[in-house]
Amino acid sequence: MTELISKKRVTAVLFLLFIFLYAGINAKKELPILKETLETSIEEGDDPAELIASVDTSINENVKYRYNFIDAYGLIQKFLDKNEENDFEVVKDTEGKLHYTYFTEKPNDTKDLSARMKNLQGAIRDKDCRLLYVMPPDKYIKGHTEYAKGIPYNMSNETADQFLDQLADAGIDSVDFRDYLADSGLDMSNVFFNTDHHWKIETAFWATNVFFEQLKERYGEEITNEDFYEDIDNYNVLTYKNCFLGSQGRKAGRYYTKADDFTLIYPKFETDYVLDSSIMSDMSLTGRFEEALVAAPVLHNTATPYDTDLYMAYMYGNQAYAHIENTENPDGLDICIIKDSYAVPFAAFASLRCHNVTLIDPRYYEENIEDFINSEKFDYVLVMFSPDDLAEEFFTFGEKR
Repeated sequence: MTELISKKRVTAVLFLLFIFLYAGINAKKELPILKETLETSIEEGDDPAELIASVDTSINENVKYRYNFIDAYGLIQKFLDKNEENDFEVVKDTEGKLHYTYFTEKPNDTKDLSARMKNLQGAIRDKDCRLLYVMPPDKYIKGHTEYAKGIPYNMSNETADQFLDQLADAGIDSVDFRDYLADSGLDMSNVFFNTDHHWKIETAFWATNVFFEQLKERYGEEITNEDFYEDIDNYNVLTYKNCFLGSQGRKAGRYYTKADDFTLIYPKFETDYVLDSSIMSDMSLTGRFEEALVAAPVLHNTATPYDTDLYMAYMYGNQAYAHIENTENPDGLDICIIKDSYAVPFAAFASLRCHNVTLIDPRYYEENIEDFINSEKFDYVLVMFSPDDLAEEFFTFGEKR
């Protein structure tokens, strides 16, 4: 009995030593970061709740060996054959793809969102400029994706259907890529990444082709050399194997499901671009498609999947504002895209048919979107948010004045 108590004491002492040692290592690492976080929050005038949230996020994201713990936890969940992590923060479907989801019994209310679209349409003074809603597919592909029993479905497709019906009632046209998936020839297992909520670059390329086909069929747009732009044989296709860990994979760990391949698609033919954006205030990127619109440094960091988001290799990711000028196509369309991150590769491929493509991300853009649209000349204004992003955070425009 005495020997058992001694063993327990030794175990307890060793455990406490480990805790204090680990705490000391983290304190040494995190104190300078916390100081910087506090200074930034105070400078920005954050209220106490925002300051506490910033500090909490900073601590959690900079814990020593954080990613090792995430990997270990994910591996344990895999061995236990669990289809969800962290109280359903991330779930796994029957194919092994990861999803964000939540419990719900009905679609989200989108009445206010469709009203904002109607207000935006009324605010555009140029009546030759057409407003369109462009709906990407949801990662939960109806008729294909399946969850294990007990895994909730967030009804994102039903929310999207409801929203598009409301737009139709308001006289606003839409292009719903979900309608074209069944006849696309795409492998439904490869439409989305395993570890990320985004569509694959190949899917964005396909969607761009569908979009311009719809402009031709519906509105009689004549896109010069459209057959040429649609042909994947006219593009370089480079695949980086097992190197991409998306946003969902970074939450679940590298071993919970298989890593993704990442495909870079860019033209073989001659191109010439100028890219201006809000992250490059005094500088423009110029040159070929792959020089101006592709962030090469991102592709060089495939060995650090937790720190590298390869999806953001196109257009340098999400920015408040970006403007693409295709100098090789002065007679092309001028379009504005109010967007989430799904539109990033879509915009890059769309720019081949256009003279100017302007992107606005309403999460970060601080000016009035309607005023900006009316200050420019556009053939089309596209609003492009995925079904999961049908939320007030993205609809910062269309407020009644």
